[in-house]
Amino acid sequence: MLHIAGNISYKIAGGTVVGFALYGAERGPLAYFSSLRSYEEFLTEFGTPDSVERNEAYGDLLGLHNYYWGSKKQAYWDSWDERLSSVNLGDYDGNHGPRQTP
Repeated sequence: MLHIAGNISYKIAGGTVVGFALYGAERGPLAYFSSLRSYEEFLTEFGTPDSVERNEAYGDLLGLHNYYWGSKKQAYWDSWDERLSSVNLGDYDGNHGPRQTP
């Protein structure tokens, strides 16, 4: 991973950029989506995901990983702060379709 200023990271494998991530809900590239204040508004803007994984700790919902396989995209909805906190595109776990079990 190569992290640069402006809340952007690049995933590099074999000397090639294979994905990138945007983060930072209040500043940076995701500030455009700061008007989204509910998961329902997020779904209206982003569409229905192909898969959703709950991120929980001690029974509390922390957030939702939303996977869009056609665009190889994952968008993380932070349930505590009610905002989009990260988006990654490209070669990341879960972005290509159902996870395979060994």
